[in-house]
Amino acid sequence: MFAAVQYGCVDNVATIAIDYPPVNALSTAVRSGLLGAFRLARDDSDARAIILTGKGKGFCAGGDIREFGTPSVAAPPGLSMQVHPFIESMNKPVIAAIHGLAIGGGLETALVCHYRVVEADARIGLPEVGLGTIPLSGTQRMPRAVGLIRAIGMILSASLAPASSFAGTALFDRIVEPGQALDAAMQLAHALVERNDLSLPLIRHRAVSHRHATRVLAHARAALADGPTAHAAVQALEAIAASVASDDFDTGMQKARALYDTLMASDEVRIQRERFFNRS
Repeated sequence: MFAAVQYGCVDNVATIAIDYPPVNALSTAVRSGLLGAFRLARDDSDARAIILTGKGKGFCAGGDIREFGTPSVAAPPGLSMQVHPFIESMNKPVIAAIHGLAIGGGLETALVCHYRVVEADARIGLPEVGLGTIPLSGTQRMPRAVGLIRAIGMILSASLAPASSFAGTALFDRIVEPGQALDAAMQLAHALVERNDLSLPLIRHRAVSHRHATRVLAHARAALADGPTAHAAVQALEAIAASVASDDFDTGMQKARALYDTLMASDEVRIQRERFFNRS
């Protein structure tokens, strides 16, 4: 039905699966397929809950490196401007079933779902600072999901961590054994349908609270080391600070987007992208 996304509905639960080997990267085809599949789920009277997952070895590994530096990167539909708002606005519960990798835009896509079920050994991360840019919506949602200090460390380090290390945070609703994410998500979906639960919690509605936020941010700025990604790290901190400055999610996103757009037009991103390809 869609070039890189599969859709099906059984027993009132729709399943939307990214199917774009090898790592389900967010190509133009995947973004278009996601938007089309969620529109179909919205209009499908048989679908009362929706599971978003990935085929193969992982959920979604973020941006498609094959499109880096090409017009396809900015081709509609945009991830944060169109795909994510559409998922967040769904009037049916959306559950992300995560295995393998959920990094960069893949993790940000999971964060817009109402619920997240993840396998304990899945690898999670926001590596954008290492590429000379920032995780756009991640700078706003991650502090709301794991707290300010944890979000700063995660975003600035640009490293991956096992999903099991996020137990007790709002990042995941259920952490299950390897191979169990889809089954656990299906169980949750049926429970929500049976209860007719339409509370549909969203991370964007949470406030970023920390008694000493100003001090924490100042300490993080002071601790930044010089290096090829230092400028991106500074901008990431400014975007994170915007998530603290206002409880209004859209205000923070507007600030983060301005920083992101400036970085994406800079030589730093081009240089870091070339270094990435040379290491690959």
